[in-house]
Amino acid sequence: MHSESKFVLPVVDTLMNVFTTMVQIEPEAGKSRIKQDDISKGDVTGLLKMEGDTANGSISITFTKSVVIDLVKRMLHMDIDEIDEIARDMAGEMANIVVGGAKNLLEKQGHSINMSLPEVFDGEGHRIEHSFNGETIEIPFSIDSGNFYIEVNFKEHT
Repeated sequence: MHSESKFVLPVVDTLMNVFTTMVQIEPEAGKSRIKQDDISKGDVTGLLKMEGDTANGSISITFTKSVVIDLVKRMLHMDIDEIDEIARDMAGEMANIVVGGAKNLLEKQGHSINMSLPEVFDGEGHRIEHSFNGETIEIPFSIDSGNFYIEVNFKEHT
């Protein structure tokens, strides 16, 4: 397990809780890996920066088109078929909820962290630019409608 796992586990735990309680789906997590590039594997990404007393980082959640459309249908009961402003807002809000929950868990571990508002990027193969020089750990998830990915990039202060 990576030394940054203390930052990854709260994100994964929160994401699983959010999906099971708010979406009524239990995502299946794939194997984590160290990401070597900044190209997204999905179509729309919510990204938040976090700055704290012990570490700085950023967390992103990237959804494929089929997953973000499914989330809009399930959570907002709206029928969309493209990545529009509603889908972009959903990606940003899901990232905000997950990162906010992870922030609370990290603060319980003694970290003091401030988080930014979500930034949203879309388009096939868009870039996900993390703010700090830590390793980016990517974890794939799957649900019936498709795949989505979280990326966690933290650099502890030395």
